[in-house]
Amino acid sequence: MLGFLKDMISAVREGASEGLAEAREEIDAEKAGKAAVAGKQAAALKTRLALAPPMERLITALAAPYRETFLNELSTAADAKRQPVYLFCMDLPGDEVTSWQKLMARDFDVGSAEEAQAITRALIENGDGATNARCAVSLVRACHVAAGAAGIGYVDVPEALAWATPAAVLAAKRFPSWYEYGQAFLLGERDAAGSNVLGRKFLARTVERLSNDDTSPWRVLAWPAA
Repeated sequence: MLGFLKDMISAVREGASEGLAEAREEIDAEKAGKAAVAGKQAAALKTRLALAPPMERLITALAAPYRETFLNELSTAADAKRQPVYLFCMDLPGDEVTSWQKLMARDFDVGSAEEAQAITRALIENGDGATNARCAVSLVRACHVAAGAAGIGYVDVPEALAWATPAAVLAAKRFPSWYEYGQAFLLGERDAAGSNVLGRKFLARTVERLSNDDTSPWRVLAWPAA
């Protein structure tokens, strides 16, 4: 009887050991799979950034006060040890597209390419005849709408750039640097339609990050010449 119990205990131990080994193998395989997927995603983002034309980078950077507030891209990119691609390219993370559609509809009544184009044009025209503070708000919003429309898929990037290029021209004419642009934007937000105290606090922190983070497009890209 004693021998039988010893054999049974030994068998249980062997089975448990084999089970643990199999579990470790499964965990290791899962980790390797996730690492491979993450590597492919990182490579794809790196390629996308390399293919982004200078005007796309500039327009997306002009929209960065809103983009960074909604995406928290600087922190996300730092954690993933990659560049903040979505502050240089109009693309959006796949899991953000639906929420971005809702944001565009809620904040700008935009649900199509035609509506996005009309709003972009109107915002640029309004900014051209406004004070620097209001101009900066109009430019951020115009570029945000154009970039968002491309990111959602309402329009392709070249067409969105055609809408928004006048915003880059106006920005270069009205402001001398990213810092001045950001400060004018914060000043204009105080009286802008849809602005509120909580939102302004978030935007102020965003502008500070964009101005100080070494990976930010506001630190990487030169301000456009007039």
